[in-house]
Amino acid sequence: MNYRDVFGEVLADHHESPRNWGLAVDAEIRENGFNPLCGDKVTLGLKMRDGKLVSCTFEGEGCSICMASASIMTEMVQGQPLDRVSGLIEGFRAKMQGEDRPDVLPSEDSSEDIVALYGIKRFPVRIKCALLPWTTLKKGLETPHA
Repeated sequence: MNYRDVFGEVLADHHESPRNWGLAVDAEIRENGFNPLCGDKVTLGLKMRDGKLVSCTFEGEGCSICMASASIMTEMVQGQPLDRVSGLIEGFRAKMQGEDRPDVLPSEDSSEDIVALYGIKRFPVRIKCALLPWTTLKKGLETPHA
């Protein structure tokens, strides 16, 4: 059984051709995330202007789920107001942890890619892989940076 059979075309595509890969040289914030249990690593490059996240890029190494999740996340959050980005982060976390939080969940019609990522819930041991980029983004947005 291969990755495409288990996780589908959307996640395989994001893993094989990640969007927003490479840290932008003009990133104002660089935030690192690491899962010591599995070795997944992600570094985000963030740039904000006028209350919006105008750029979100990433680099990393780890499993295909973590890298696909980072790719999907960067596409969803770029250009969004910071309060919307916070809502997307909370909504994704809630959905992956089985919470019924329609007030914060990303709309399933907003991106077929996020719906594909929700399928990871079937594999509880892999949820942390999918969450790592999102928790790294949350940390990057909440941590004061010089």
